[in-house]
Amino acid sequence: MAQSIPETMEAWIQQIGKREPFRKRVPIPKPDADGLLVKILAMGVCHSDCTIAAMDEPIPGMRMEFILGHEACGEIVQLGSNVKESEYAVGDKVAILIVPGCDNTTCPQCNRALHAICRAPDSGNYGIGVSDGMFAEYIAIATRAAVKLPAGVDIIKAAVAADAVLTSYHAVRYTADVQPNQTVAIFGLGGVGLNGLQTALHLRAKRILVVDKRQATLDEAIKLGIAKEDTFCTGDANAKRIEHYVAEAGIQVDTALDFVGHSETFQSAQFTVSVMNALTIKGSYSGTRKGLAECLDLMAKGVLKPLVETKSIEDLPSVLHDLDEGKVKSRMVLLPDWRKEASAA
Repeated sequence: MAQSIPETMEAWIQQIGKREPFRKRVPIPKPDADGLLVKILAMGVCHSDCTIAAMDEPIPGMRMEFILGHEACGEIVQLGSNVKESEYAVGDKVAILIVPGCDNTTCPQCNRALHAICRAPDSGNYGIGVSDGMFAEYIAIATRAAVKLPAGVDIIKAAVAADAVLTSYHAVRYTADVQPNQTVAIFGLGGVGLNGLQTALHLRAKRILVVDKRQATLDEAIKLGIAKEDTFCTGDANAKRIEHYVAEAGIQVDTALDFVGHSETFQSAQFTVSVMNALTIKGSYSGTRKGLAECLDLMAKGVLKPLVETKSIEDLPSVLHDLDEGKVKSRMVLLPDWRKEASAA
């Protein structure tokens, strides 16, 4: 049954050059003929949101002002005129792929199956500057961005599936191509890295070494089965460094995965696999629709269990501040309990 859809909605708007998003009431978007209108049920917060808020100038192709937020799941409330009800139905719960790509045969990225790096105007890029994002009550998306939730997947955890889970899963499963006979080192066990660790365990890596500055996150790794001697706390000045340990112990590390991206971790990752080993350095960005479906299936089976905390969408500015200060332990999910009387006109 079709749902009643209002004319306007609450949204958090990011203006490039400002340091935090602002609340505004805006028109609810209309779905394209081959698109969907989705009511947002839960929203993940990513450090990329902090990076966007800190920008002084937009990068090429980025709008100066847009709705922020690129992690969410929701419920379909309206179908585009060309969408077949055999494919999607009002009431379907879906996770939203951040960058489904334009999927045009002339696109130099999409025609090489690199949809995630497509920057065409109709590429998606929801909440990261090309299209409006998900810190809002509703979002209009392309059907190719919607992946139905399997039975048993929690809505709150599904909110982070398309980024915190998919980004790490794609990096470990496809970019690094981790194999059962390999020894792997993982740097960073935050909202993304811990999912990468679970993926490496699922792929049955022979041995996994983990590095983080917080002992609490390393304790989570130990709970997952990582040997205590294979954990390295960079927040402890007296702790052993992983690159020294593997060199002294004669451990051959096949692959190092850096989920932090700082110069220090990037250098340490290189030394851990040894700069004498004819290294190949690969970048990984987001993931594919197929990969998102695989992540959701593994979440339904209890293989991937993202750690999340919840707060209100009203708390977005303070959550972004805490995230940027390193005060968020796992992945923060915001619930859409909007207080509409607080909105700007």
